[in-house]
Parts: sequence; C-alpha cells; structure tokens
Amino acid sequence: MQIKTKSSFYLIFASIAAVLLFTSFQKEGLRICKNGKAVSRIVIPSNPTEVEKHASVVLQNYLHQITGAGFEIVSDDTRSKNNDIQIGRVNRPEIAELDFAELEEDGYVIRTRNGRLSIAGGSEKGTLYGVYGFLEKYLGCRKYTSKVSVVPVQFNIRLNPINDKEIPVFKFREVYYRDAFHPEYMEWHGLDNHGSYNLEGDWGNWCHTTHSLVPPEDYCASNPDLYSMIDGERLCSAEEHNVGDICFSSEAAFDIAYESLKTFIDDRPELTYWSVSQMDNAQYCRCPECQKAYDESGSTQGSILPFVNNMARKFPDKTISTLAYWYSTRPPKGITPEKNVNIMLCNIGSPRHIPIEEGDSAFCADLEAWYKIHDNFLIWDYTIQFANLIAPFPNLRTLQPNLQYLQRNGVTVMFEQANRDAGGEFCELKAYMLAKLLWDPYQDLDPVMDDFLNGYYGAAGKYIREYIDLMHDTMEETGASLNIFGRPWDQRNTFLSEEMIEKYYSILDRAEEAVSDYPDVQFRVQTVRMQIDYAVLDIAKGEVTGVRGALTEEDGKMVPKKEIQELLHAFVSMCDLSGVTRIHEWHTPPREYMKVYNEFLSENSD
Repeated sequence: MQIKTKSSFYLIFASIAAVLLFTSFQKEGLRICKNGKAVSRIVIPSNPTEVEKHASVVLQNYLHQITGAGFEIVSDDTRSKNNDIQIGRVNRPEIAELDFAELEEDGYVIRTRNGRLSIAGGSEKGTLYGVYGFLEKYLGCRKYTSKVSVVPVQFNIRLNPINDKEIPVFKFREVYYRDAFHPEYMEWHGLDNHGSYNLEGDWGNWCHTTHSLVPPEDYCASNPDLYSMIDGERLCSAEEHNVGDICFSSEAAFDIAYESLKTFIDDRPELTYWSVSQMDNAQYCRCPECQKAYDESGSTQGSILPFVNNMARKFPDKTISTLAYWYSTRPPKGITPEKNVNIMLCNIGSPRHIPIEEGDSAFCADLEAWYKIHDNFLIWDYTIQFANLIAPFPNLRTLQPNLQYLQRNGVTVMFEQANRDAGGEFCELKAYMLAKLLWDPYQDLDPVMDDFLNGYYGAAGKYIREYIDLMHDTMEETGASLNIFGRPWDQRNTFLSEEMIEKYYSILDRAEEAVSDYPDVQFRVQTVRMQIDYAVLDIAKGEVTGVRGALTEEDGKMVPKKEIQELLHAFVSMCDLSGVTRIHEWHTPPREYMKVYNEFLSENSD
C-alpha cells in the first residue's frame, strides 16, 4: 500500500485545482467588465517605470471610455486576484518565464494565464505598445488619425484565451506626415521621431547641415576657399541659404565645422545623433583636391566620408550622421565608415509606380555595396509627389514590396518622408498604412486598407476603394510612370485622361451620396475629390487653349473658361476648410496658388 505524504497531497490538489481553473477559464473566459461594472483591476510593478505608469493610465482611461466603469490601479505588492490585468514587469508567476530580451526595445506579449491578463514589453516602449495593441486587436478600438478614433461601447467584456507576441520588424520607424506626429498617434502606432515639430528625439540636428557648421554669412567674403568650387570659381552666398556647399577637402572648413559642432553638442550633451551632411543641391565642390578624391574612390563620397570619419573620431561617444543622397549615394572604394558614423542612404531617384527592386538597380547596387562595408544605416524613403502635394499619386501598391525588400537586405531603421505640411493626397490613409507596414511589412495589407477606408469614410469606404483600385489599375494598364517630382499634366493621356477623370468623378459622386446624412464624413470624401480637381486645373494650365485647356475663344478673343475659374475658387476654398498649408513642398500656400493661377489666366487672355 502506497502512503501519500502531506506535500504530495498538496501537489495533487494544486494540479487538480489548476485543471479546474483552466477548464473554467476556457468556458467562461476572463472577465474585465460585467454589466457596466469593473471586474478587473490594473496591476503595475511596485516600482514602475514611467512607461509602465503611462501604459496603465492609458488602459484605465480607455476601459472607462469603453465601459463607463472605473478601473482601479494597484501595485503588485497586493494579493493577486482572478481577472487582474497585469501591466509591465510585475512580480507575478504569469510572466516569470518571459524572455524580455527577445522582445528587444518595443516588442510585447499579450496573454492570459491562470485567469489573469498580462501585457508586458521590451526595454523601451514595448509595454505601452502592448496596451494599444490590446485595445485595437481585442477590444475593437482604432486610431485612424489624430482626431478620428473608434472606441466601441461595451458593458460586458470577456476574453477568450490569448497568447500573442509581436516584435516590430524595423527598430526605428518614422512616418513624416504632420498628423503622424501627434503624440498619441505615435504611441498608438509605435512610431518614432527624430526630434521634429518640437518633439523629443535623440537627434541634435538632422540633415543638410554644412552651412550651419560653416555659415556662409560669416565666411563667404573673408574665406571663399571654404566653399565648393565649380568651373574654377568658389560658390557661396551670404544671403541665400542653399547655394553651394563646403569644400570637404578643406582643413580650415573642417576646423570651423568641428568648433561649431562642439558648441552644439556642449549645449545638448544628452543627444546622441549629430549630422555632418551635404546641402540639398548638386553644387558640390570640383576643386582639384576634391576631384582627385572622387577619381580615386569612384564616388563623390571620396571627400565627404573622410571629413565625416575625422569628425566621428573627434566625438567617439556620439553618432555622426551623413547623407548618401542625390550625387553621393555610391560608396567610395577603399574608405570604410567609422563605427560611430551613420549613413542616411536615400532612394530619391527611384521610380514610384513599380517596386524599387524592379525599377532602380542602381540604388539596389548601392545598398548592397554599403552593407558590405558598414552596418549603421538609416534608409530615407520617399512616398509622395513633392512638387504637387494634392495631385493623385497612385503608389500604394509599391509601399509594401519596397519595405519587404529593404528588410530582407538588412535594413532596420526607416524614415518615410511624406508631407511635412498639413493635408495632401490621401495623407490620412498613407500615414496609417505606412505605420502598419513599418511594424510588420509582411502582413496582409488588403484588410488593413479596407478597415481604414470603411472606418474613416463610413459607407463611402467601398467607393473610395473602387476609386483607388481603378486609378492603380489604369496606371498599370497604360504603362504610366511615377516620380516624386511629377505633375498631373504628365499623366493626361494615362490614368488622368479625360475619360478616366469622368469615371473618378462618377465614383466620388456615389461616395458623397452614400454619406450625405453625415456631413463630417462627407467632407472627408470631398477632400479626396480635391485630388481630381487639382489634376483638372493642372492639365488645363498645361494645355492652355485645347479641349481640356483653361481658356477658350469667345468672339475672337481668348478668355478663361468659367468652369475653370469656378473650380479654382472651389478648390482653394476646400484647401482653406481642410487646413491645407502648401500646394508644393516648402512653398505656395493655397491663396498664393490661386493668385499665380489667375495671373496665368490673365497673361493668356486677349
């Protein structure tokens, strides 16, 4: 006869209890709220981080919005209870075996164990991202824009078993749309920021910095040899910001740049990244010393990278960033970046109607060559038509394959440059999709797009999807090409033909009608119509007097078409109402656009 000891009895009892608890949980689930009354508590560590405290308050606030109930936040030094929601690295057995190192900085787990819910994350903001992930994936909440959210009312919340782990594919994820810099939007979608729009970041300065390090207004007159030589003459301007560049072979220019950068760093020693990078033009130096460096290295980086390397050695505890951009994307032969040099590699010349891998072999070769000699990169991608911010730009089908290609080739840091100004072509949709793709470029994107369209445009969502698909299909069928500095006039015989314009308007008419009882949503549809209105205006300006031109002949004289004048006023009014700040990157506010367009009409009238 076998005699069971007291300890073995308790072990058997605990095992039976665990089975019963799991069976009960499988049947009943974990209750958060019942009939508008809170069942769960929110549990945080007794010594929480700022992220854990913030995450717990975010969850508390949203649970209150969803249920109307108040949810208590308690420390993990209290007794554990069934239905607890554990936030962060609490002292609880449910997360005791978690490998937090695997979650890196921003990854998270959401899981149920022993009748409790745990949300915990990596060393930076993983726990916070886990809370937003829980709200979106399991409670049906959405954050479509900074101002448009969905928070479903639910008086009863019961969870089925969850075992969820997410780790973002890219370690740094910045989407450069103005609305995407709203603090909660960034948190919800797990986005980073380098420090623009007065937000906190790790960058002391960002790019195109040589003139701030060696100011032309201070040195042009007295020492022109500090600046680029073109056709035997030194090029600089004390009055204009972006004329020429420094001579990267000049020791005197380096000394001045070093002293300037040292002053900047001394003022902000807590910041990690500092840029020493070319200006935004192609007026690089062709002096004999620089040209020799180009010839020997096979790249204009032949003079830039040694300059940057030297600066990096002066500041070994900082990361010195430089651009591989425009004329300087090719890596130099025989020169290796210092460990603390960051290369911003830009694909500014890539076509946008097809994936980079198919359409830009030169960039792909540059990317591969850089990665053979270095591993500290930021890839600077471009997602809009900068010369015409509101114009139709059907590049949605290239966003995902581009990010997949970059990730497969070792890229972990992404900067998606879009519209720094308010408004622009599908700015809300593209910001949302880019944010989702930077977290996971391999997810099924169709449901993501449809979810946004149906959530943001309501009953008009299916028509907006029809509009998007038709334009993309037509672009592909007609063999049209896209580049970031194009204009609608270029596409007048492809996806912006007269026939297609009529079809787009017809679809948008149905979209507006579908939401006619919801003025706010109808207005969102009308901002889509602005894309086609702008295309009509641009094509009319390009054609001048043709069938689609801006002017017509009346009584032997050329006069502006009434419908074009009316469309111009309606378009600019919509810009004002929707908050559009620029028609072109860096310049042309809507009222200035109308003024210039009217001047064009006047100049071409008799």
